[in-house]
Amino acid sequence: MSALSKLAVQIGLEAAGKAEPDFLVFCSQHGDLIRLREMLSNIATGVELSPTAFSQSVHNASAGLYTIIAQSRAPVSSLASGGSTFASGWIEAEGFLAKHPESQVLLVNYDEPLPREYLPYCPQEQCQYALGLLLRAADERAIVLRTSAAEQDEPLPLAPLFMAWALTLEETLRVTADGQGWTWTRGAR
Repeated sequence: MSALSKLAVQIGLEAAGKAEPDFLVFCSQHGDLIRLREMLSNIATGVELSPTAFSQSVHNASAGLYTIIAQSRAPVSSLASGGSTFASGWIEAEGFLAKHPESQVLLVNYDEPLPREYLPYCPQEQCQYALGLLLRAADERAIVLRTSAAEQDEPLPLAPLFMAWALTLEETLRVTADGQGWTWTRGAR
């Protein structure tokens, strides 16, 4: 496992605890670009590719590794959505919970800094992070996500901003990523 996969799986295991989530959402804006860059370098220099390295470079590798380690048979969604990846993962989790209100969803969002040559293609500040949340259907204390008017794009990834907000008493978090506004509100059901 790459360092990024280890981070994602560990955060997922810690967030799930003893629970057995009914649906898994693993989201990463970039996936394992470090491993992919190594494979592209190998191709460019004529070095044969490792099937194992390839299988671990795909975007759903961390989610697959989680299901093996946790012995989970839950359905999995693995997604990327630019700067809005965390919000898209949240929507995916909410969609499942709307149809299955007695269920639990494990949402894991993770990334690491991009390799130098990819930096010009991503305006966000780069940092390593992972956030795992075990989500249940909403009650009166729900945190609700809605789209909102776009403002200036946030330079930081959404998941760390969300977690910093979740640890405060502020009612609302408004952010914009890739020109899309997002608003999380407490107790908004």
